[in-house]
Amino acid sequence: MRNGEDLFQHILVNLNNDFDAYEKRAIANSILYDIAHFKMPWFAENNLSIDLINKINHSITRINSGEPTQYVCGVAPFRNYLLKVDRNVLIPRPETEELVSLVLDNLPLIPPGKGIDIGTGSGAIALSIAIESDREMDALDISQGALQVARSNIDKYSANVNVIHGDILNSSLPGNYSFIVSNPPYIPNMDKKDMLDSVLNYEPKEALFVPDDLPLLFYERISDVSLKCLIPKGALFFECHPKYIFFVSELLIAKGFEKVQILNDVSGKQRMVQGFIPD
Repeated sequence: MRNGEDLFQHILVNLNNDFDAYEKRAIANSILYDIAHFKMPWFAENNLSIDLINKINHSITRINSGEPTQYVCGVAPFRNYLLKVDRNVLIPRPETEELVSLVLDNLPLIPPGKGIDIGTGSGAIALSIAIESDREMDALDISQGALQVARSNIDKYSANVNVIHGDILNSSLPGNYSFIVSNPPYIPNMDKKDMLDSVLNYEPKEALFVPDDLPLLFYERISDVSLKCLIPKGALFFECHPKYIFFVSELLIAKGFEKVQILNDVSGKQRMVQGFIPD
């Protein structure tokens, strides 16, 4: 191989046919950007050491075995950011970008003050809101491994975010907030049979699944905590399983939240719920 273009073609040829042509090119680009640290045009890159080729071949093997490309390359895009990810955190999804947009759109209606992201994972939600608004954020997670990843991303973008280790199911929040946002675990264990192996075998299960008989486990707890920690006119924002979103909405109404609303994601699925504390 003479240059980066040869290496690009080498990756395409060696990726298995589980991927279509478009996916292969996207994976090859990710490998060359994020692992080789090459810049386009690929043919201008000619520093092809044996160590680099071996590293890329190992990456191809991992991807062919089903490991998500984001974990292999160590990064995932989210809004305008390129975030560090590993198997301690979920790979950020496009629908969660819409949750951030929902919060940002509502900030002018919410009293001044700090917000908190519960179950922060990579820190994607918290750092996006902090950077794209004037709000300070807290970011809470039960996983020390996840918080290490979140700290790395927060430091990378110098975001005004405080990282907090905590178990929301068994403790309260450390202060009062003007808004709370969460994309908590919400997939019942029984849904595992319908999920991709790349998710089941690699992404952190504690960030995905809840018991079959407790699909609203985190929504119930976070709602109760929010009633104690949100200031008047404060807001609560959730990402939800479309199958259970009506029940989340009814839960908020029953607990006294006002202006409760279900919102669709860009694909038309009912995905988000918002509610406000009375004045």
